Amino acid sequence: MRTSEGKIDVGSVLVAGREIDVREQIGLPPSETLSFLGPAKVALTVRKLAEGLELEGTVDVEAIGTCGRCLDDLRFPLHLDVEERVEAEAERSETLGESNLLSGDELDLSDLIRQLIDSALPMVVLCAEDCPGLCPTCGRKRDGSCTCPPPTE
Repeated sequence: MRTSEGKIDVGSVLVAGREIDVREQIGLPPSETLSFLGPAKVALTVRKLAEGLELEGTVDVEAIGTCGRCLDDLRFPLHLDVEERVEAEAERSETLGESNLLSGDELDLSDLIRQLIDSALPMVVLCAEDCPGLCPTCGRKRDGSCTCPPPTE
């Protein structure tokens, strides 16, 4: 598996209908909420569809972030099963449509992976579903280290 910038030439798929297997490690830039401990391991099969490309396979990457309630650091593996369709440029009705992943013969895998990760994660990443969060009075984690009385409603 080689490390790449995340853009692959899919001209042979689009023109000749060849199927290609992509096995690469793709570096991902950090987002506002997550960063990554290493490159994403991508294993995809790319096939031609009448209106574009079909991508099937997996993406694995280790992410780090912060719990949205208690602010503890998180480190967790992400495994994504990929089943995506990407429209060819000529088939798109808008230049700023939903998918700008395919430009000519070049597929932007790093952008695709970023979109898949963003859509797979919840709006707020938590260390645990029942994370009690922080005390609004003292700011400590509500795990026994806070001695404030419970809030009254």
